Amino acid sequence: MGRKQRSPSGIVFRARVARQTPEKLEKLAASMGHLYGGKGKPGALLDMLASGDLVLVPKTATDLIKSVAQFLEKTEQPAVKLDRKRGDGTQTIPAESQQI
Repeated sequence: MGRKQRSPSGIVFRARVARQTPEKLEKLAASMGHLYGGKGKPGALLDMLASGDLVLVPKTATDLIKSVAQFLEKTEQPAVKLDRKRGDGTQTIPAESQQI
């Protein structure tokens, strides 16, 4: 586990990562709207992961998700109905629908 230090704004968490990882995390955080001083704020991603507001899906699982989506597109009766009313571009599955 990374080293922790106290800071006036919270805990400073340090960990050993590949050289390109900090830049990639800054870009990802910025793309999600988490900015500090004009740069992406990777700490916000960690906070979201810890709180459950951000969920990581292994790359291998995305292949399975794509296969299921393709299968559902081929069926006459859709097994899942998506609610496309949200303005942020995301889609949610209503609770009353079938779940996979």
